[in-house]
Amino acid sequence: MPQGVSPYEREDFRRVAGETLRPGGLALTERGLAACGFAPGARVLDLGCGPGTTLARLAGAGLAAVGLDPSVRFAGEARVHGPVVRGAGQALPLADACLDGVFCECVLSASGDAAGCLAEIARVLKAGGRAVLADLYVRQGAAPQPGAFAAGGCAAGAVARPVFEARLAEAGLTPLFFEDHTRLLTELACKLTFALGSAKSVIEMITGRETECAGAGPRPRYGYCLCVAAKEAS
Repeated sequence: MPQGVSPYEREDFRRVAGETLRPGGLALTERGLAACGFAPGARVLDLGCGPGTTLARLAGAGLAAVGLDPSVRFAGEARVHGPVVRGAGQALPLADACLDGVFCECVLSASGDAAGCLAEIARVLKAGGRAVLADLYVRQGAAPQPGAFAAGGCAAGAVARPVFEARLAEAGLTPLFFEDHTRLLTELACKLTFALGSAKSVIEMITGRETECAGAGPRPRYGYCLCVAAKEAS
């Protein structure tokens, strides 16, 4: 993989994954919207908005949506769908308690600081606000050691469910439900394997490193999940 190129910005990945750049497309976004029941005009953030597909869907649902992405390219593309600011999830350029909801899909595991992102999500949410979190997680085996994957690799920060839920609690977020949607990850992995020609190429895309550099020993088995969490009342 070219140095400094996020897997999400690779043209071969975008062709296969579609413009949402994640397993299942908008399916889990729709599930999150239905579960949260936001009122018309509710203020929501699409954290890690990519090229803006989810941002467009949120705006289409009658929400006051804003996108945020660290990528110059993606922020530029997403602006055709609504207001977008460049920034990182670990330091959101937003006031405390200003949002009714945050959508954070396929971001935490690649962020390099998932706990920091969750703390920021909790900070900008109003009491009772909702966080819609879809991401890779470790279903079996140990999470990768720090440094095993390149920064920005899709699975670099994936953790087991108990660790994920402990981070939510530490941030002041209460999970309302946690659903496994690994089937969507499997479907995307199969499509990528067919498009790239080998499972090795897919592993290198996910880890951000060549397989011989990704560490010896058994690798964890990854899944994909949807979690909706609420900010605790202060």
